[in-house]
Amino acid sequence: MAKYTRILSIDGGGIRGIIPAQVGVSIELKLQQKSGNPDAKIADYFDLIAGTSAGGILTCIYLFPDAENPSRPRWSAQDAVNFSIKSGRDVFQSSFWQTLKSLDGLVDEKYPSERLEKFLLENFRDAKLSELLKPCLISSYDIERRKAHFFNQIDAKKSPAEEYFIRDIARATSAAPSYFE
Repeated sequence: MAKYTRILSIDGGGIRGIIPAQVGVSIELKLQQKSGNPDAKIADYFDLIAGTSAGGILTCIYLFPDAENPSRPRWSAQDAVNFSIKSGRDVFQSSFWQTLKSLDGLVDEKYPSERLEKFLLENFRDAKLSELLKPCLISSYDIERRKAHFFNQIDAKKSPAEEYFIRDIARATSAAPSYFE
């Protein structure tokens, strides 16, 4: 019998992450129904999760360990939707002056980055990439080197040079220049 590697790839965007997060809820509910396990989580059924932008943040959420039971995910897919809705109200809020100054994102970032960074710090604290529950790949863009950069949990476990705070990875993958600095 052939062994398969199950990969979940999560795109960014979609009304600031709500659409891919809602797709995650549908997947998780189907997995719970099929398995008969109401506590089943997305991380239980995929060997690798990859994401970019909002999908990279969702990857971190799905694979983040629970402090009380470190071998299990802390959050459900529904929690991710709730994060998207609640934090979206705060993170994607811009004053009249910011909108005017940025020409609605044309010449400067559309939203101040402080609220996003606060949300990431409050939720991910000082957790590191190597602590995520499964292998993952999270993309970002190195604007100085003008090339893609990929964060992955396997390299972080092997090399201290590849170890980063999850909050910093989530910030890097969501750093769309017209949205945030």
